[in-house]
Amino acid sequence: MVRRTRKVVWTTFARESRTAIFLYWNKRNKSTNYSKKLHLLFQDSIQQLTIFPESSIKSNNENVRLKIASHFEIIYTISDTQIFVLDIWDTRQNPQNFPIQ
Repeated sequence: MVRRTRKVVWTTFARESRTAIFLYWNKRNKSTNYSKKLHLLFQDSIQQLTIFPESSIKSNNENVRLKIASHFEIIYTISDTQIFVLDIWDTRQNPQNFPIQ
């Protein structure tokens, strides 16, 4: 069986969410160490998605999937050649604000 990897494309909104998460933890901890660990966690999770894109949770919306990474969910869609990262959601937030309904 040949596994093909897909190119990862971050939406502008997802990049802003990721940056906001890093800035929050940098300010809260007065250090960048935790943000660096989160960055590696997100990269490892997305690397897994490039190999096994359908190994995560299906959402109620068609074609939208959720990859759990610690206290975060990476929200994404899959095409034949790409994985589109739509958002990174901290699961400790108010569930009524969840971006995917």
